[in-house]
Amino acid sequence: MRHQRHLPLCQRIKDAGGQPYVVGGYVRDMLLGRQPKDVDILVVGANDEVMNLLDREGSMVGVSFPVWLVDGVEIALARTERKSGAGYAGFVCVTGGVTLEQDLQRRDLTINAMALDPFTDRIIDPYGGAADLANKVLYPVGEHFGEDPVRILRAARFAAQLDMKISGALVRAAEPALAELMDEPGERLWGELEKALRTQRPSLFLAGLDELGALEIVLPEIAALKGRIQPEKYHPEGDAYVHTLEVIDRAADLGGDDEAMFAALTHDLGKAVTDDDNLPHHYNHEALGVPLVHQMCDRLRVPNGHRKVAAAASKDHLNVHRFNDLKPVKKVRLLMRLGAAQGDLLARRVVLASKADARGRGPLYADVPYEQGDNLLRAAAVLRTVKGHEFANLKDGRKIAQKMEQARAKALKLAGI
Repeated sequence: MRHQRHLPLCQRIKDAGGQPYVVGGYVRDMLLGRQPKDVDILVVGANDEVMNLLDREGSMVGVSFPVWLVDGVEIALARTERKSGAGYAGFVCVTGGVTLEQDLQRRDLTINAMALDPFTDRIIDPYGGAADLANKVLYPVGEHFGEDPVRILRAARFAAQLDMKISGALVRAAEPALAELMDEPGERLWGELEKALRTQRPSLFLAGLDELGALEIVLPEIAALKGRIQPEKYHPEGDAYVHTLEVIDRAADLGGDDEAMFAALTHDLGKAVTDDDNLPHHYNHEALGVPLVHQMCDRLRVPNGHRKVAAAASKDHLNVHRFNDLKPVKKVRLLMRLGAAQGDLLARRVVLASKADARGRGPLYADVPYEQGDNLLRAAAVLRTVKGHEFANLKDGRKIAQKMEQARAKALKLAGI
């Protein structure tokens, strides 16, 4: 076991009469040759002495079933679950007399249904997770997979995180949960989406949702981009949905943070609602996309910081593209909309999403230079050097704003921007 520091805790559990196993992502990551991050311990055969030990050394954090936190390690009792209602809360848990195999059977995917004996490093794999991991195919442990609808998003996230394919068995197991998925709390869906956008290839998450039949339920604004053709001259990659898949992967390549990644995902939502008569052109899609950004954020309980960046990117990504060609006054107004007077964090995030947009157009554009983004950020720094103290004696706020705008435009000219 790599984290030897947890062996004493496992030994104390064993001495108290329980059998501890390391389960979950630790075992999966170990087989992948990755350094595991978290250690989750499952206890089989827990008795009163084990329970007293856990109460003394840790704090109980579980709500629906007993879970203790001891020195950053989560410890749970082996349990089975029985579906008793709708959603993730609709389960009855049983902990008495549950075997290791029974506990592993209730889990979602075979790659997450393995255990490690901490004393011998022996892997217990009753459902073939190691082989599925090696073959890079996701399988459900059983038909109960669909009892928690959010497992669908979790499976799609693992497809992106581990670059794995989705099996037909997983598609069939997910089908019963689709009806419940639309009733899940938005924050649960957002939690999985946010994690998926942190992967190296977030496009695989959207593709996985689509394959599992959940894209139109979870992200209808994204699904609506399918078939929305674009001018081939500028978008040889295909329709607006394919473009979005490429953009989020390019944003990940560029190291986008959580807010920038969400902006990259949502920057073109307006293309789903532009006038069909004008296709393949999408006139005014930037402004049309802003209400759809807010719609998605309301439904998924997206944090306000993400919402702000996404709305700004939707509204102004084309202006970022043509920044070099804007007149100085329009450059100043764009910079002010991007909060450049206070700092450049919003601007940097919008520039990254815009750069990913420019590069998300097939292999010929994957590394296209994006000088306009660099110039915009240079201009933001210049803009902040204009303090406007000489206008303090003016009493009319509109005149002050006008003079400041003129001074900032002049500063950009003098800086050669």
